Amino acid sequence: MSKPDHYIVRHPVSEEIKVKRSLFIGHLAPAATKEEAEQIVAGFRRRYHDATHNCYAYRVDQDQFRYSDDGEPSGTASKPILQIIDKYGLIQAVLVVTRYYGGIKLGAGGLVRAYSGAAEAVVQKAELEKYVYYHSCKIEFPYNSTRMIHHLLEKYRGMLLNPQYGSVV
Repeated sequence: MSKPDHYIVRHPVSEEIKVKRSLFIGHLAPAATKEEAEQIVAGFRRRYHDATHNCYAYRVDQDQFRYSDDGEPSGTASKPILQIIDKYGLIQAVLVVTRYYGGIKLGAGGLVRAYSGAAEAVVQKAELEKYVYYHSCKIEFPYNSTRMIHHLLEKYRGMLLNPQYGSVV
């Protein structure tokens, strides 16, 4: 069974949207590890310490993820953010949505739409790259098998790294 397509974020990016006078700022950044994702979240919390909320979700791989509503009603911010991460197949990514309250209550449905909208807007602005899964192995073969090995590498999208030529390859 093949793995589903996943994508990584090439560069950090931000995007703003306004919803009923509230400002939502989406921030998307690459994060290869849980520790790196946590540092990025902490950095946005420091940078936007005066914001009403800094809600986030991150996914390092298929099994490792985390999210926080940061005081918003449960399920109205971070789960929609994580759903956008999953919709676009992102891994090794952290998405923070900063909210500055504008004085008009949005209600649960409005919050879900606003946080989803900010998350999707920043993902659509980002430069994504397909993540390719590889397994490495060491093989040894005689010179007369070189053509067959190259054919198999091309067929299965493999790469020959650091070949060493001696009595065999």
